[in-house]
Formats: sequence, C-alpha cells, structure tokens
Amino acid sequence: MKLSTKILLGLLLGIGVGLFFGELCEPLHYIGDGFIGLMQMTVLPYIMVGIIANLGRMSLVDGKDMLLKGVIVLASILGIGVVTLLFLPLILPEWTSGSFFNPAVIAIEEPLNFIDLYIPSNPFSSMANNVVPAVVLFSIFLGIGLTGIKNKEKLLDNLDILGDALNEINKMVVRITPIGVFAIGAYNAGTMTVEEMQRLHSYIIMYSLAVILLGGYWLPMLINVTTGIKPSRLFAVTKTTMLTIFATSKIIIVLPQLIDDIKQLIKESKHGLTEDEESKIELLVPLSYPFPNIGTFVVFVFVPFVAWYMGSSFGLFENIAFVFATTLSSFVAPVTGIPFLLDLFKLPQDMFQLFVISSVYTDRIRVVLGTIHLIALTIITVKWTIGKAGIDFGKLIKGVIIGSVLTVGLFIGARYYLKETLLESNQYEEFVQMEFRTPHQKAKVITDGNYANDSIIKFRRNNLRDIRERGVLRVGYISDHLPYAYRNNEGELVGFDVEMAHLLAEELGVKPEFYRVSYENMPLHLAKGNINIIMSGVSKTIDMLETNDFSITYLNQTLAFIVPDYNRKLFGNSESLNKKDSLKIVSANPYLTAKLSTAMPNGEVLNVASPRQFFKGNHPDADALLFSAEAGAAWTLIYPYYQVVVPQPNIVTIPNAYPIPQNDSSWKEYVDTWIELKSKDGTIDKLFKHWVEGQGAEIKEKRWCIAHDVLGWL
Repeated sequence: MKLSTKILLGLLLGIGVGLFFGELCEPLHYIGDGFIGLMQMTVLPYIMVGIIANLGRMSLVDGKDMLLKGVIVLASILGIGVVTLLFLPLILPEWTSGSFFNPAVIAIEEPLNFIDLYIPSNPFSSMANNVVPAVVLFSIFLGIGLTGIKNKEKLLDNLDILGDALNEINKMVVRITPIGVFAIGAYNAGTMTVEEMQRLHSYIIMYSLAVILLGGYWLPMLINVTTGIKPSRLFAVTKTTMLTIFATSKIIIVLPQLIDDIKQLIKESKHGLTEDEESKIELLVPLSYPFPNIGTFVVFVFVPFVAWYMGSSFGLFENIAFVFATTLSSFVAPVTGIPFLLDLFKLPQDMFQLFVISSVYTDRIRVVLGTIHLIALTIITVKWTIGKAGIDFGKLIKGVIIGSVLTVGLFIGARYYLKETLLESNQYEEFVQMEFRTPHQKAKVITDGNYANDSIIKFRRNNLRDIRERGVLRVGYISDHLPYAYRNNEGELVGFDVEMAHLLAEELGVKPEFYRVSYENMPLHLAKGNINIIMSGVSKTIDMLETNDFSITYLNQTLAFIVPDYNRKLFGNSESLNKKDSLKIVSANPYLTAKLSTAMPNGEVLNVASPRQFFKGNHPDADALLFSAEAGAAWTLIYPYYQVVVPQPNIVTIPNAYPIPQNDSSWKEYVDTWIELKSKDGTIDKLFKHWVEGQGAEIKEKRWCIAHDVLGWL
C-alpha cells in the first residue's frame, strides 16, 4: 500500500474514531503533538544547511539572475492574490452586528518588532526561538560569504552529507505519518463542535472557495502554461505531501519531501532534471518559504469579512489601502498581521477571536494552497532561469476563459447560498437569556422607590442583627448596570452582583430582596437603614466616602470609551486623545465626570443618568461614553454599532466595591470577610467568566458521538 493511501486511511479512520467516541479522544492530542514535534525536529537545520551549501556553490551572477526571476514570479503569483482579495468579498450578501468582554481588550499592545523578526542580531537565539525569517537571512549571508572563499569544497561536501542525513531522518519520521494523522484526525473530530463555526460560516465558505479556485485551477494552470507540467501529474506526484500538510497544518515540516516532489515533477518533464536544476531547487524552496505565499496572503480576506459583518463593507479607497497594507502584513504570521489590520481599519479587535477559532480549519487548507504556491514559484523560476520555460498563449487564452467562467459561476452560487442560509447574530439573545450559575429561589424586587413603609426596620446601627431578625437581606441595585444587574427576557433580575447578593443572603441564612435605587438617592437609603448594601457594579470613589462606607474591592474595572465603530482609532491612544480639542464625552458616573472635565479642559464632559441615553441618540453630538470596558462590552451586544476602546498605553483601572452604611463595623467586617472568602475559593472569578466574559451565554452540551447518542454505550 502506498504511503499516501496509508495517510488518507489514517486520516479517515481518525475522523471515524473521533465521531464514534467523541470527547474520549481528547488524550490523542498528545500523540498528534508528539508527531508534529518529530516532524519539526530536522526542518530548521535542513533549511540552513540547504541554503548555505547551495548559495556557497553558486556564482553571484547566477544567483542574482535566479533571485531576480524568482521575485518576478513571486510578484506575479501575489498579483493573482491581489485580484482575489479585491473580488472575493463580492460573494458576501447584504448584512448588519457586539461581543462579550474579552480580557485581550485591556492587554497592553506590543508593537511589531520587525528588526527581531528579520535581523538575526543573535543567530543562536533566532534558531532557539524558531524565528524562521531571521534564520533564513543569516543562512543567506553565510552562503553569500562562502561564494568568494577558496578551498570551501570540503565544507560544502560535509554540509551536503549533513543535509542527506537530516533528509533520511525526516523520511524515517514520515513513515509514521499515518499514525500521527490518525491521532490528529480523531482529536479534532472528537472535540470540535459545529456551533463554534456558525458565526464564521460566510468567511469559511469564502476562503474555501478561494483555495479551491487558486489551488485547484489557477496556479496549476499557470504551471501548465509556462512549463507544460499537467495538473493531473502535479497532484499525483504531490498527493502524499499534500495530505501530510493538510493533516498537520504545517508546511515547514515536510519541506524535504516537497523538494523531492518538485525534483520528480521536473525530472518527468520533457527536458529532464540536471544537477544544476537540482541544486537550484534545493536552494529556492527553503529560500522562498519565509516570504509571503498566496495561501497566507488571501487569508487576510478575514479583514474585509469583519468589515462586512459589522455592517461597513469596504469601499474603493478602503480596498486599495487594504491591499497595500496586506502586502506588508503578509510577511508576518496572520496571528500578528490580522490584529494590526483590524486596528488600521477601525474594526473590533474582539473579532480576532473568531479568526483563531476558524484557524482550526482554515490553517489546514491555507498551508495546502501555500504548498502549491511554493511548487509553482520553484518550478517556474528554475525552468525560466535555465531557459526551459515559456508561455503557451493558446493554452493561456483557453485557460483564462474557462477559469473566468468557472470563477464567476462559483461566486454567484456561493453568494446565493449565503443569502439563503445566513443567520442573524444571536449574542444579544444569548445575553438576555442568561441565568444564574447555580439555582436560586425567585427574589422579591421593588422598583417604585416607596421604601418608607411598615415592613422596613429602621436603622439600629447593627445591620447584621437586623438582617437575621427580619430574615431578609435588603439589597439596592441601580438599573441599567449591565452585566451586574439587569432583567433577562423572563423579566427576572439577574447579573453578576445579583447572583453575588443571592450568595450573600444564602451565607446569612436569609432571603434577598432587591430595591431599585439611583446614584443620587442610594446614600440616603443607606443612612436611613432602608437598604443594607448596594450590589450593582458600583465603582469606589472618594466623593462617596462622605456619605457611606465601602466593602473591600471585589473587582477592578478598566476605564474605557464606548464609541461608534468608525471612531475607534481616535480614542485608542491616550496621549493623542489628551491633545484633541472640542471632544464631547458623556459619563454615567458623577465622580468620573468631574475628573475627566479637569483632565480635558478643552473638551466637554456631560453627566447622564443612564448610558442608554447615549446609545439612543439623546446626545447626538457626543463623541464617546466614558465607561468601563467590562460593563461596556455588554452594551455593545444591544447596540452592535458601538465598540469598546481602551486607550493605550496608559491603562487606568478603578475598584468595584459594595456601598454599605457608615459606622457599622460588624457588618463591614462580615461583608469584607465574605468577599475575601469568595475570592479565595474562585467564586468571583467563575461569576466574572459567567456574566462578564459571557461563558454563561454558552449552552454547553456533551459532544455528540455515535457511541453515546446512537448506540447508548457511554
């Protein structure tokens, strides 16, 4: 049985085992990771040895000629990628969409360090940290340095021997590829959920279509038109390598096999394979690897996808700027380049998390397209350098006509399919359906503000005793304090602090009652004894210490601005923001309003009773709402055209604490101790993830599998 057949069977068997046993396959990821590690073991040394040895033998004249032609071919292939990037978003139908708080929003952004990425100031550090571009550049310089050295043949021969040894090791590891891809296939099929991909439905289809068209038709046609190598033979020779790359989602681990495949393709062509061509192939493949390939280049279509998803599709100017920016960004990995582009085009950074989820699938087809790119670049460049390549214009015209009809047909079909199947964003619905982490009895909620009645025991300077005597914990809450206190679609008062109040009442052995208050009247209710504690995401500020005490801090919130999506760049930098004149900011916190007014003497800061006034357009000339990033994210679920922006690099946090009556030391000590215990046992962290990060909106079900859901075995 051929190795490619074994690999395919291993992959299919792995997927079958994953679907059969489901989450029980999770431990198999250790085998998959071990296999990938073995494949990676020899690759970087192999690249270095190949570049140094082949450049060392090459004359500078021949090297310059090949590199110049390689750059022209690379530019031509990426030109096809540019056209693809411009036209691919046309398949997306008409559309309009916030997200839960993501801790990445408040992380300090580290600027890209292109010097460390490309300049090997310490080659050994670059090798140890697998910084491929820097290692390649070091190898290039060392190879060029050897070109003018006499008596270098013995060293180059030894490097050849070392390269052969590394290649043999790689071939030994390749023999266990069926086992490795079995483990990888079983793990992914057993643990991935279809629900994770629902929001990315359109992007995945769009990028898959690009891979099919570019990798399955346009690049093979380009190879055929210029070198005569037929697409059928191209895929027949490279299928084993392609399957391995798809299963492992890495090109670098199979570069030695890829070089052998390219040699085989050229050897079978009508001109055969010379020793000179062989050395050029061994040089060009590792030399081309760190440069942008069309698979990585086109994956940046995720950025216009996000713009479309947010209801602000790119126009002509944005498309031109996007193509130029992507050309530079494609020199780095997508995980680095895409956040940069999202920021450049004022798109929400939290959408990057969707890209990370999608990469489970897209990384696999991206590297397959990248492999075809390397094959096309190497074959065309080598053949052109030795004068054995030319354009067959008859084939070219026929191929372009067929390809254009095929592309237009697939575009129209994909657009129609997406229009019929596209689902509206349901994060808002998930948010308003959230429930408590643990079951609680329904509590009494009073919203009319009439608290001076016979059921209220007046303040006796001992809240702890009063609470236990009446059997009720009186909790004040401020409306519109998402996600700390709000009503779900059942009309039930829920949220982070509402659940904390239930837990506190449970600790006291009493029932909770909730009373709606405002910033203005809550000190009065605390002083009169109408309320025992305010639990509603209130920030601890100095001005409030004159009228009430506070518990210890239970959370820290990050100061942020909530702005229209298009205004994100303006508020992203705290230093440039301070220099800006004529800004109008609204705030729902009187203390922060006063402080910001002092910090922005040239701007206008207005206090509002509720953030809802800003979102409903009651202040149409307001540029932003001063709020916390944690709470502001919840508002963007309701009003998705707004974005949470944390000014960099001076990130400011303020403490959240519970207001309580003054001069009641026993009650304060009780609440403080209870908060400390809830912090130590992980309750506060779990509630934060549940209510603020949105894990409570996720309906977690056991992964479907045949053994459990069909046969009932597990």
